[in-house]
Amino acid sequence: MSGKQIDWELLKELECPVCLEYMASPIKMCENGHNICSSCKERLSECPNCRGKFINVRNITLENLGATAIYPCKNREAGCEETFNVDGRNKHLSVCSYQSSKCPVNLILDFDCSWAGTLSDISAHIRDIHRRDIVELPGHFKLTLLEFVRGRIYLQPVLILGELFFFIGGCNSEYFKCAVIHVGRQEETEAFKYGIKIGNSEEYVAIASKCYSYLDVIHEVLPRKKCTEINYDKILEFVSESGYLSCEIEIGREKLDGFVLEELQEFLPVVSAAYSDILLTW
Repeated sequence: MSGKQIDWELLKELECPVCLEYMASPIKMCENGHNICSSCKERLSECPNCRGKFINVRNITLENLGATAIYPCKNREAGCEETFNVDGRNKHLSVCSYQSSKCPVNLILDFDCSWAGTLSDISAHIRDIHRRDIVELPGHFKLTLLEFVRGRIYLQPVLILGELFFFIGGCNSEYFKCAVIHVGRQEETEAFKYGIKIGNSEEYVAIASKCYSYLDVIHEVLPRKKCTEINYDKILEFVSESGYLSCEIEIGREKLDGFVLEELQEFLPVVSAAYSDILLTW
């Protein structure tokens, strides 16, 4: 809805005096006619403007005006120029690439990194600050999970096709769960798929899935609903005597070219994933 005219005077009237967010139905009032959003009203005993009592009355007129208003993105100052009606503004926030995001290495591995920035800045930050933790690879490689045990979470950031991805994996009591996260906008991520193969030439488990945008999983260490799941007992069959698990991974745009082809095995580069002391408990 970019380009729609914004009535800034109306939006000023819709701004809650406490949380400074734009109010939506139901908009509550005090005895002197001052407005407040319903969530802030529940936390206060008197009007923040005049100390008057709240009354059980809604400002229907302002609610109706708010329902027809055009709103800017909350991340406007960061560069987002999108505009929305009242229904679209909150939905957009979950996918806005201008929202402030924590460093994914810090979020997932609990490193001491306080950096936060927009999605478009994450790749540059990883290259500049965490370059020792990232490897540039072709789209097809082998990943070794060292000291493989239940509950441990593994992470491997990789640069493939000029794009930043994170392999995340771990085991709970029932499943080995893994996902490949693309640090990019959702419309860009839709073009990427990944495959994971665990086993040997005689017996293996192989699953292909789509990659997910970092915006989809920003609040989770390992995204519950976006994981590939393999039975833990089956995975144990492929853990080596030295206690590591080897995975073959391919990440590609649109399609996977060499996934599970045996003749490619000896030519694949091998990397070892770092692991976190954060425990996977679900």
